[in-house]
Amino acid sequence: MGDDSSRSIVKSLKNEWSLFLEAFQGEDADETKPSQDAFATGQLEVLDLEQIREMTKALVEDRKKLNQKLESLSKEIDLNSAKLESLRLVGGEEDETMSRINELHDLGQSMAQALQKLDKQLRSIREQEDKLNEELLTS
Repeated sequence: MGDDSSRSIVKSLKNEWSLFLEAFQGEDADETKPSQDAFATGQLEVLDLEQIREMTKALVEDRKKLNQKLESLSKEIDLNSAKLESLRLVGGEEDETMSRINELHDLGQSMAQALQKLDKQLRSIREQEDKLNEELLTS
């Protein structure tokens, strides 16, 4: 029963992660396309202050969700590590649990890389927002 629960959690995390990446990359939403183009080309200055604030808000929300998923993933790794330790103590078969831990670890590394990319974009958009705010104050 614990194995089925662990598998469903891993499957759920994989599904959520793929949906997050799909949404983050803007494959299914035309409204995010300008922001993706702006990040890819470095042309954030073509966006107005309101668009930048909306992007900042969306990026902060994405970062919050990603951090929550990383926390959930960490808990799952901890549970599987405890299970692995128990299996080792009783001399049980640990290959499946070890495989699951490795799978979760790889997923966590992917999430961490996405979080770094998101933080970089957030930093860039906040710099542009600061620049636009300064321009508004000086004009």
